[in-house]
Amino acid sequence: MDVNNIINKLEDSDEYKDFIKNNPGHYLVHVFSLVDEAHGDDWQIGYYSKKTDKVTVFDCSDDALKMMPPQEAFKEKNYIEPLDISKVKTSRKDAVEIADDVLKEYYRSESVIKMIILLQNLPEFGQIWNMTVVTSSFSVINIKINAQDSTVIKHSKESLLGWKKE
Repeated sequence: MDVNNIINKLEDSDEYKDFIKNNPGHYLVHVFSLVDEAHGDDWQIGYYSKKTDKVTVFDCSDDALKMMPPQEAFKEKNYIEPLDISKVKTSRKDAVEIADDVLKEYYRSESVIKMIILLQNLPEFGQIWNMTVVTSSFSVINIKINAQDSTVIKHSKESLLGWKKE
């Protein structure tokens, strides 16, 4: 399902309308999905409140909608930038195809296990598809794609084995 359709479906639901009525001031900040064998067209859509500094996520699948409890916000600034869905011109399908092209060109030897897809608005990049690819060699490839014009902004690869807890 298209990003606009899934957001419209959520925002037309009674669950969302009740949430916004009882929690004014929340705004859209991210759309999250996975590409692997276990996940079909499941999405998580997050709404942030500056007042509470928390994100409330709605888990959306074809047949169910579930609101998750508010969680602490992961952010670099004092707040999270709103996601302006009207500026998103690149579909998730197109973003995945662009990421696949980057993988074929620059990371040909890697075998993809899972692709984590996050549509968000980052201050330094604007509205992007932030693709994180986990590979069978314990590497993580990150690909940032401009959500307005489909250009690849940045891509990089790191080893999961080099990550450590602080």
